[in-house]
Amino acid sequence: MGGMAMIGLSRPEAQGKASGSFLQKRTKKLLSVLDGPADVDAVTPLRVMARRGRSFRLAGWLLPDRDLLAAAELYAFCRMVDDLADEAPDPVLARTELERLRAAIMEPEAAEFPAAVAFLELGVPTDAAALLIDTVLSDIGAVRIATEAELLRYAHGAAGTVGMMMSALLGASAPAARAHAIDLGIAMQLTNIARDVAEDAALDRIYLPACWLPPGTAPQDIRHDPAPVFLAVRRVLHLADAHYRRAEAGFCYLPPRARAAIRSAARLYEAIGTEILAGGTQALAAGTRCAVPQWRRLMIVAGCLWPRAHSPIPPTARHTATA
Repeated sequence: MGGMAMIGLSRPEAQGKASGSFLQKRTKKLLSVLDGPADVDAVTPLRVMARRGRSFRLAGWLLPDRDLLAAAELYAFCRMVDDLADEAPDPVLARTELERLRAAIMEPEAAEFPAAVAFLELGVPTDAAALLIDTVLSDIGAVRIATEAELLRYAHGAAGTVGMMMSALLGASAPAARAHAIDLGIAMQLTNIARDVAEDAALDRIYLPACWLPPGTAPQDIRHDPAPVFLAVRRVLHLADAHYRRAEAGFCYLPPRARAAIRSAARLYEAIGTEILAGGTQALAAGTRCAVPQWRRLMIVAGCLWPRAHSPIPPTARHTATA
């Protein structure tokens, strides 16, 4: 908690009487996330987000309560889609369940699927959810990506779709907002790909474009020694950085309170990339998952709560691809 005192999170009253009440409430919510609030265990979607989405959990508590609950519902739905592909006993069952879920979303009057009913109540675009499911279906079995263009198409389907749904959920109704939301989803998915190269290799999946890798690179090679693919990881992070910048240009379309939460989520996720670059190949080793230290996460969120505060991540390109 020393980092919190250093950045002044415990002293919101210093920001002035008018803003103090709001900042105190946000700080209490921020602290409740770190302390593991009891009510998280009482609401399943919040529990899913609290246990499995560190960055989204921390940023999410900056949202108004209604938006937080809706965002947690959407997160739980997307998490379930992933789990149907990754945790089913066999690929046939995984495909069957995902196709059943897709049908329930697109033809709700003809299906009985509780998860689909809960999703439809959110009122977000069903075409985005259908594309998400189609993309996850492509993850069943071995995965190989040939080119950068193919990588971006995959990232769009896997997470640009989530950006579209979250944008609608938070009331960003301007037509221009959609493209920026897609950019943020793509950036986050590229960060995931950079972080999880060894974990994905264990599932016979290589999302790094083959044209960026040493010829003949196989999943077992990556798990044994990720050093030869580190340059490709740097290129993925460089690509992600461009999408984070485009996404940031669209935060103005969000309602003010949602803006701080989404900016926090973006910068928390982007910070994973800087941790990977700082850790080098050790950050990619099998059995490890690169994470942002808690003190740094708190500083990032503080920088989003108080715009005048210096951001721990400068608003210039963070990742540089080198030959």
